[in-house]
Amino acid sequence: MTMTMLPECVTTVLFDVGNTLHHLDHEFIAAVINSHGSTVTARRVAEAEYIAKAMVDEEVRGKRLGRTDATRQLPYYEVIMDELGVEPDRREAIGVELREENRRDSLWRVLHPQTPDVLKQLSQRGYTLGVISNADGRVPAALAASGIAPLFTAILDSHIVGVEKPDPRIFQMALEQCGAQPAESLYIGDIYEIDVVGSRAAGLTGVLLDPLGLYGRVDCIRIDSLARLLELLPVSAR
Repeated sequence: MTMTMLPECVTTVLFDVGNTLHHLDHEFIAAVINSHGSTVTARRVAEAEYIAKAMVDEEVRGKRLGRTDATRQLPYYEVIMDELGVEPDRREAIGVELREENRRDSLWRVLHPQTPDVLKQLSQRGYTLGVISNADGRVPAALAASGIAPLFTAILDSHIVGVEKPDPRIFQMALEQCGAQPAESLYIGDIYEIDVVGSRAAGLTGVLLDPLGLYGRVDCIRIDSLARLLELLPVSAR
C-alpha cells in the first residue's frame, strides 16, 4: 500500500478541529484588517493562511520549533498579514485585536454546514469517530456548543491531556479510547507535518484537508472537503 491509498479496512476516523471541523473565521479577520485601513477579502485571508501553514511545516520539518501551539499563533498571524501586504505600522494593533477576540471566543469557530451531516453519515455507516486537537482546553465545550460532540467516542484536547501533535502519544491515547487499531484508522487534518506526519508516526493513515488545492506536493491522500470521505469510504465500516 502506498501513502496515497486508503487501508484495505478502515474502522475509525479521527479529526483535527482547527481548519478541519471548525474553521478560521476569515470574514472576521478580513473585517479587522480592513478596519485598520487595508483592503482584503475573506478569500485572500484563506489563501494567505496557506503560507502560514507552510511556515509551520518548515519549522516542524527542520525541528527548529520549540514552540507550543499557543506560542505559534503570533507568527502565524504575522505571516498572514505579511502575505496580505498589511503595512507594518498597522500590524501590532491588528494583532492585539485578533488575540483579544481569540481569547474571548476562539477564531477557529466557523462550522461548515455540511460537516454535521458528514459526521452523522460516517457514524451511521459504523465508523468510530474521534477528535485530536492542539488547543487551549476549549475544544470539548466548543464541539458541544456546535452540537457534534455526541458523535465522537474520544475528544482529546492537547491542553487537557498534556501532549501535542505531532507527538505520536496523543494519537495513541485516542486510539486506546476508541478501542481502535492504528492500521485501520485515518486522521484528517490540515497541516502536513503536524497532522499527516504525526499520525503516521503512530501508525495511522494521514489525510490532508486542502480545500483550495494550494498546499503543494504532498505524499498523502488529499481531500478538498470532508464530504469526500463519504465517497472514499465504504458504506459499511465492517
